[in-house]
Amino acid sequence: MGEMIPDQQGRIVVVQPAVPGMGADWNHQVPLRTRWHLKTVQCTLVTDIAVQDRVPELVITQNGIEVIRITASQVLAASLTFIFGWMEGERAAAVSGQTSRVAALPRGLHLNNQAVISVETVDLDMMDQWINAVIMAEEWIEPLA
Repeated sequence: MGEMIPDQQGRIVVVQPAVPGMGADWNHQVPLRTRWHLKTVQCTLVTDIAVQDRVPELVITQNGIEVIRITASQVLAASLTFIFGWMEGERAAAVSGQTSRVAALPRGLHLNNQAVISVETVDLDMMDQWINAVIMAEEWIEPLA
């Protein structure tokens, strides 16, 4: 997909996807007439008292086809709040006393406007809540035809 990105630098955009209802994962579609070079995704999961471990996965689809799935580097137990992040490049160490963890995104991950960025959580409980999702990308606007 590298041929889709022009030689000039794009602008940095920071997007906050809508907060989903309790017990639901979130998603965000790349806006129409744009192309993104994905830099970081960060979001916070607040879990209820249900016992099972939650396993968040960052999923990117293109035209309804799964392109990449990256499992978080930390599972989350009951009654906790944890910040999950995916960042371009190397895997980072845990920070802030094990309340957050970063997993690696592939370098040069370019997405067009049919791409959907989402989090899917294995064993998400109906009372769990995703909050504070933030996506940072370099963006190019497609010219009108």
